[in-house]
Amino acid sequence: NCLQMWSCKKNDVGVGASTMTYKDLKDRQMEINKDEVLRVNIFDACKIIVEGCRGLAGADNKAVTGSLIKRTDAFFVDYMLMGLNVHQNYLKVSQGQFNDAKKKGDSDLEVRSLEQMHDATLAMSDFGVCEEQLRGGDQNWALLPLCSVLAVKVGHHAGGPNGGFLPGYPEFAGWLGKNSSRGKKMRLLQELRHHMNYRVSADAPELRMTYIPIIRQQFESLLFDKEGAKVKESIDLMDEYGLDRDDVFENLDEFLLASAKDVNRFGDLNSNVKAAVTRVYNQTAHTSQALVAEQGAGKGGRRKGGAASSVDIVEGGELDVVDDDKVAAVPDDDEGEDEDDLEELKSLFKKKGGKRNSAASKNGSGGGGGGKRAKK
Repeated sequence: NCLQMWSCKKNDVGVGASTMTYKDLKDRQMEINKDEVLRVNIFDACKIIVEGCRGLAGADNKAVTGSLIKRTDAFFVDYMLMGLNVHQNYLKVSQGQFNDAKKKGDSDLEVRSLEQMHDATLAMSDFGVCEEQLRGGDQNWALLPLCSVLAVKVGHHAGGPNGGFLPGYPEFAGWLGKNSSRGKKMRLLQELRHHMNYRVSADAPELRMTYIPIIRQQFESLLFDKEGAKVKESIDLMDEYGLDRDDVFENLDEFLLASAKDVNRFGDLNSNVKAAVTRVYNQTAHTSQALVAEQGAGKGGRRKGGAASSVDIVEGGELDVVDDDKVAAVPDDDEGEDEDDLEELKSLFKKKGGKRNSAASKNGSGGGGGGKRAKK
């Protein structure tokens, strides 16, 4: 492109196409070239920031100022994700400097690299506070230039006075995936809390730290027993705490730590044991208030007087309180009510059928009279 544009340009003297030297080509290319930062992707921009003032040893003030402006502009390549990418990669630069100091055996250099890492961490914390004000309820977007400077400050401390080196390709922000996993685990924890709320009075953190490890041990001792899985005892324990099959076989494994390697996982349980538990669980009646509500038992009108199930809610409307006297007083008359419902349906269809027959007879008589008049 540069050569084509040069060939179309006349020289100052006006004699044909201008002659071209290497210096003229480079000068012309610098004039027509786009801004370098606009061609930088998010990973290259992150590398420019976290490596700090690299290659500026003995440089003048103009070069130092140009490097600062370049790193600040690199933040705006994608300011929505640049802070997360800097947070993901800046410690790798500090770790490389610490390893070099450790190989040299210089204790002072090791302490200095640790101090630089500490300063970079503090700058990253300041960046988080500033970005929270920017994206939070105040929406103070005037702080965006300050965020760029704080991100550059993180790389300045991580790289040191002479700049650092980021080994390999910059990694993408792992916080996004971790935050998604955190949201999933919080949702599962709230479901367990909702199921166990009838028996356990604890908030979500207390349930996670206190109850779930003990309950998991109980189920593990019953289902992974050497003499065979104790299916009946496991289901009794599930009913006692209001848990269902998915809570035991799927959700409890989500709360294992990554370091727990020698632990039996319910997902790896023998398929025959799972089938036996499922078969017995489906054949058993469960009166857990949360499970009954989730299965939609309270939506039907089978029971008269508004009684939706064997568990009645107190007049105050609280789902956590159950009136045991009302539960004991509810009669078991499912068969009689089924017959009553069947009779009601039969009578309803009879009424509809009668209406249809009467309407048809009227139409027939009217149609016959019209036919006679037509014949006349």
